[in-house]
Amino acid sequence: MGRVLSRALEAAGLAELQARVASGAALTPEEVSKLRDVDLLLVAGLADSMRAHARGDDVRILNSLAPNQADALVFERGPSAAGATGAELLREIALLRLSTPPELGVAVSLEALGLELAQTALLFGADSLIGDLGSARTLPLLDGAVARRRELEGLVARSGRRVLAAEASREAEERAS
Repeated sequence: MGRVLSRALEAAGLAELQARVASGAALTPEEVSKLRDVDLLLVAGLADSMRAHARGDDVRILNSLAPNQADALVFERGPSAAGATGAELLREIALLRLSTPPELGVAVSLEALGLELAQTALLFGADSLIGDLGSARTLPLLDGAVARRRELEGLVARSGRRVLAAEASREAEERAS
């Protein structure tokens, strides 16, 4: 955790929560509730610190057609006309990360959030992107799921994170395309 974030958390009276996150412990429901009214960027910083401590810089890209991942909670809500805003969804993702045991990942749905919001969720504690990599949104001439995965891998790499290889899901994607 950087000094600027640490100082901002201390100034906001969140030093105790910062220490719990640094120890690798998931926050209690009461602690999470306290964060609902805290500046969004402070909540994001806490969640990203927990993600880095517990899960490292690896990002998994999972095909939603592959078997469900038992080691990750999937956040599938998305913005809607009558529903939550992008900022509200990002707060919920960060709070999910902070309340989830460190050994479990937090995956976000590309279909529900859209690519841009799903990418941003990686800074709010998510460590996996899940979606239909061979969807109709991918041009057939680009090799379908393989091209979509390469696009996502490039976006993750340019953000300074690493894509965790998942050979089994890659093989399923290639068969589907």
